[in-house]
Amino acid sequence: NNYVNQKKRKMMRMQFDITLQAKFWNKSPDILIILNGEVVAKENNFINNEDKVIKFEAQLDERAHQLTIHRQNKSIKDTIVKNGEIIKDSIVQLSDIVIDKISIEPLLDKGIFFPQYPEPWLSQQKQKGETPPTQYNYCRTLHHNGEWKLNFTNPIHVWFFLNI
Repeated sequence: NNYVNQKKRKMMRMQFDITLQAKFWNKSPDILIILNGEVVAKENNFINNEDKVIKFEAQLDERAHQLTIHRQNKSIKDTIVKNGEIIKDSIVQLSDIVIDKISIEPLLDKGIFFPQYPEPWLSQQKQKGETPPTQYNYCRTLHHNGEWKLNFTNPIHVWFFLNI
C-alpha cells in the first residue's frame, strides 16, 4: 500500500470542448473557463443565438477536478424590464461539455451556479423581502454574472458511468 501512495500519479492529456449559446441584444457576454483555479480559455465574441465551441487541452491526473464557467461584465444595462417583465436580456446557455470525446451532457445538471447579483437590483429585492438564492442547482443557464462549477474525477469515463 505504501508503494501505491509513493507512485507518481498518471497524467493524461485531455481535450475539452465546451458548447455555449448566448442570447443577447446589446453586447456579447464575457466568459472565462477555469480548470482547477486556472484560467484556460476566454470568450467574449459570441454571435446571438449561435453555438460557440470553446476548445482547450489540459494535463490532468487521476483525482478530483473542478471546471468553472465564469460569466463577468454583464451590467444592468444588458437587461431591459418593462412593467415588471424582462423584455430584453443577456443569457448564456450551457449546451454540452465533451471531455476526451465523451459528452457529459446528461451530467451537466450536477453543476451548481453561484450568481453574483447586480446592484441596485439585489438591494431592491432584499427590501421587498425577496432575497434571491445564493446558488442554483440543476442550472444550465447563466442569467447573471457568477460561476457555474462542476466537480468531476479522472478517469472521466469512470466518473461518467458512476454518476449517470
